[in-house]
Amino acid sequence: MGRIQSSVGLITGFQIQETVDQLMKVNALPRDRLNARTEELQKQQAAISELTALVVGVELTTDRLGQASLFTATTVASNKADLIAATSTGTPKKGSYSFIPVQQAQSQQLTSSLFSSGEQAFSQGELVIHTGGFLDESVQLDQLNGGAGVARGLIKITDRAGNSQTIDLRFAQTAQDVVDAINSNDSIKVVATLDGDRFSLQDQSSTIISDLKVEEVAGGSTAADLGLSLISTADSSANGSSVLNLTSNTALRSLRDGIGLSLIEDEGLRIELKDESSFNVKIKLDPNSASLGQLLTEINKDADGKFIAKIASDGKSIQLEDLTSGAGEFSVRSSTGTLAAQLGLEGEPTNGVVSGKKLIAGLGDVLLSSLNGGKGFSELGEIAVKNRSGLTTVIDLAGAETLDAVVEAINSANAGVKAQLNRTKTGLEIVDTTGGSDNALQISNSGAAETATELGIEATATSDRIDSGSLGLQYVSRNTRLDQFNGSGAIRGSINLTDTTGKTARLNFNSIAPDTVGDIIDAINDLDIGVQAEINAAGDGIILIDTVGGEGQLIVSNVGSGNTATRLGIEGTGTSQEVNGETRIAIDGSNTIRIDSDDGTTLNELVEKINSKSTSPVNASLLNLGSGGGVRLLLNGKQTGSSARVAIESEIGISFSETSKAQDAIIAFGASDSFGGVLVSSATNTFEGVVDDVRLTINGTSTQSTTVTVSESSDTLSKQLETFVTQYNLLRDKVAAVTQFDSAANTVGVLFSSSVTLRIESTFGSFLTGKFRGTGSINNLGQLGINFDDKGKLSLDKQKLSEVLASDPGAVRDFFTTEDFGFSAQAKKVAERLAGISNGTLLSKNNALQRQIEQNITRLEAFDVRLDRQRTRLLTQFYNMETAIGKLQNNQTALDQLQIIPPLGSSSSN
Repeated sequence: MGRIQSSVGLITGFQIQETVDQLMKVNALPRDRLNARTEELQKQQAAISELTALVVGVELTTDRLGQASLFTATTVASNKADLIAATSTGTPKKGSYSFIPVQQAQSQQLTSSLFSSGEQAFSQGELVIHTGGFLDESVQLDQLNGGAGVARGLIKITDRAGNSQTIDLRFAQTAQDVVDAINSNDSIKVVATLDGDRFSLQDQSSTIISDLKVEEVAGGSTAADLGLSLISTADSSANGSSVLNLTSNTALRSLRDGIGLSLIEDEGLRIELKDESSFNVKIKLDPNSASLGQLLTEINKDADGKFIAKIASDGKSIQLEDLTSGAGEFSVRSSTGTLAAQLGLEGEPTNGVVSGKKLIAGLGDVLLSSLNGGKGFSELGEIAVKNRSGLTTVIDLAGAETLDAVVEAINSANAGVKAQLNRTKTGLEIVDTTGGSDNALQISNSGAAETATELGIEATATSDRIDSGSLGLQYVSRNTRLDQFNGSGAIRGSINLTDTTGKTARLNFNSIAPDTVGDIIDAINDLDIGVQAEINAAGDGIILIDTVGGEGQLIVSNVGSGNTATRLGIEGTGTSQEVNGETRIAIDGSNTIRIDSDDGTTLNELVEKINSKSTSPVNASLLNLGSGGGVRLLLNGKQTGSSARVAIESEIGISFSETSKAQDAIIAFGASDSFGGVLVSSATNTFEGVVDDVRLTINGTSTQSTTVTVSESSDTLSKQLETFVTQYNLLRDKVAAVTQFDSAANTVGVLFSSSVTLRIESTFGSFLTGKFRGTGSINNLGQLGINFDDKGKLSLDKQKLSEVLASDPGAVRDFFTTEDFGFSAQAKKVAERLAGISNGTLLSKNNALQRQIEQNITRLEAFDVRLDRQRTRLLTQFYNMETAIGKLQNNQTALDQLQIIPPLGSSSSN
C-alpha cells in the first residue's frame, strides 16, 4: 500500500508542491525559450505556405493568359432576349443568325366531363392512358419529295368565284399543317384534304367565274414542292401531283410508319434464282443513319448481274428481279433475322419479279402492317355491315394495305355508314348515317376471313357507333430514339436485374450511353443472366422474359436513388403471362397505362390511382368549379412536347376534352417575310446545337425575326487580366503583412527582414516592369494599361486595354502567347523560381523551416523527459525530508517520555 502524499508537508506544513513548481519554472526556462522559438518558426512556415499558394495563384492566372482560346473569345447576344435568349456553351463561331420564334413548347391538358363531387362513384372497368399509337399524325414536310422536303413559303389560291388568298406556309411542319392553313382562311371557298400521297383541293364556290388555281408567291417554290403548282382547272376538284415516294435518299428510319428496319447483327437475305444459283446477302448498316439507296447497294453489290433490287414503279415499295433464266425457282427469304418479311419480299414472283409490300403509306395514312403491335393482320377479306335501317352490305377489303384504303372501301360502299378515326385517334369507329333506329348497327365477318374481328369492329350496337378501340399502331421499335421514348431523354444511371435462379447483374448506362431502344435491348441481352429483352407484342415498350425457368422471381430495380428502370418502364417483379404463344415469367414495360376501377371507386380515389402510377405521363387533380358547380378531373402532362401527347380511353363513363395541346417549341432559322427557312423543333423551350456552342431559349413568340450575334469579345481577356491583377495584389498585401513594422507598438511581421520576401518583391518587381523581347510591337505591360501604383500594387486601365485591342489584337495575343518569350511563358519561369517543386525559393525555405522545427520538437521532447525526472526527484526529496523529520520528532517524544518515568523501586515524594 503506497503512502499518501500531500502538496503540503504533514509534519512541517511546508508547501512542497508550490516550492517544486517554482523550482521547475526556473529549470524549464531553456525549454520554454526553445518552444517559443519553435512556435515562431511554425508561424513563419505558415506564412511561407500562404505566400507559396499566392504565387501559384498568380502563375495560374498567367497560364490562362497564354492560352490562344482566350484571344478568340466571343460574346453571344440576342437583340430581342424577351423572345429568344442566347447564351454561349463553348466557343461558338462568329456570325449573325436570324430566327423567328414560331411556337413555344407546352404540355397537354385534358379536362373531364362534369361530376357532382369527388365522392361520385364509378362502375367496375378500366381507364386506359394511351401515350402513342395515334393514327392522325401526318408526314413531316421534310420527308416529302424523297427527303428533299419543301421550301416553305407563301402560295396563292384562287377559287372559281375569283377570290384569291395568300396562304402562309412558312411555318408548316406537317402535311396536316398545310391542310389546316388552307382550310382556316375566310376569303376563299376551297377545302384541302390529304389524298394518299398528294394534296387534294375541293372548290365549294357557288359562282363560277374563274378557274381553281394555285400560284407561287414572291418567286418561291412552295406550291411546286407541294405538288400544287400545276393546278389550274375549271373543275370543282383537283389533285396535286405525288409528293411522297421512295427514293435512294429516303432514310431507313422513316420506313414502315417510322418503325424503320430492324437490322440486327448478321441480318440478311437468301436469294435463289432460276439458274439455280443462290446468294446470301449480309446487311451491315446503321438503320438510324442509312438510306434506302445504301440498302439497295448492299443487296446488289455481289449480284454478278444476276439479280437487281430497286424501287418499284409505284414508288411505295421495292422489288427484286431475277435476271437469269432456267428451270430453277426464284425466291427471296430471310437467311438470318426477318429482313425479307420487313421488306415484304416473301411473296411469289410474277414474271421473274418479287414485289415487296408498301414501305410507306400516305401523307396522313398508316400501313396495316404497322398495326396490331407491328404484326399487321392476316389477309383481309369481306365484312358485312347492317345499318340501323336494316340494310346489309358486304364490303370487300381484300388488297387494302393502308388504313385509308379500308376507310375508303367502307365509305364508298353506300352502306349507310361512315368510317372515321375514333375519339382517341387510336382506332376506327363506324358511324351509322341513315338516321334509322329500328335496328341495331351490326358488323360481322363475311366469308372465311375474320376481317371484322381483326379490325376490332365485329360488334352489335344499339347506338349509332361501333368503336374498334386501339388498333395497336406500333410506335416503339429498336430504332426508337430515347428522346422520343416515354419522354425519357438520355438514359443514365444503373439498374439491377435478377433472373428466376437468383443470378444478378448490374447494367450501367453511364458507360454504355445508349441512343436507341435497340441499344437498351442489346445491352440487356449481352448480360450473363437468364433474361431476354425484346419489343413487346403491343409494340409500345420493352418486355423482359425469363429464360431459365427457376423457382425465384424475375426482378428489375433501380440502383440507389436513381430511376432508370422506372423511366424505361421495366421496374418491378415478373408475372406469368402469355409471350409469343407461351406462358412465361415476364415484365412488360408497356407505355400504355391501365388504371383499374372497382365497383364503387370514387373520383377522389381515381385521382390517387392515377398519381400512384410511377410511369403515368400525367398528374391528376380535381378542378372545383365553386359552390354548386361540381368538379372536373384535370390531367396535366408531366412533359412538354408533341411526343408527350396522351389520349384517354374509358370504360367507366368518363370522357375528356383537350384544353391544351402537347406541342414542340419551333424556331425558324433564316426565315423572312416570304420564306420559312429551316424549321427546328424541340420538346422544351431550349434548343442546343442549332448554332454550335450556343443555347437558345424561347421566351415568347413572334412573326418577326430575332437576331442572335456571335462576335469577338475583349471581355474575357479583360476579366482574366483583372483576375491576374487581383491575384498579384493579394500576394503583395500578404508580403506587406508579414514584413510590417509597427514603431508605436514596437512589433514586426513574422517574416520581417526575411530574404524570401525580399526575393519575391524584387523578382516580381523587375519582371512586371521589364521589357519582353521577341513578342512584337507590344513588349511591356504598361502598353496594355497595367502599371504599379505608389503602394506597389498593380492597376488595370480598361479603356487603354480596349484601345490597344481594337487597334492591334494580334499584337496583344503575341505579347501574351509567344512561345518561350511571351508574358505567360516568362511568368511561369518566374513562378517556378519562387514556388517550383525543384529548388523553388519558397519551397526550399519551407523545407529548411521544417527541418529546424523537427529538430526543436525532438529537443523539446528530451527537455520534457528530463524535467519530468527532475520534478519526480525533487518531490521525492521533499517527501523523504518529511519522513526524516517525522522520525526525529518521534524519537524526541520518546526521550521526553523517558525523563518523566521514575526508576524501578523508587518512590515519589511530594
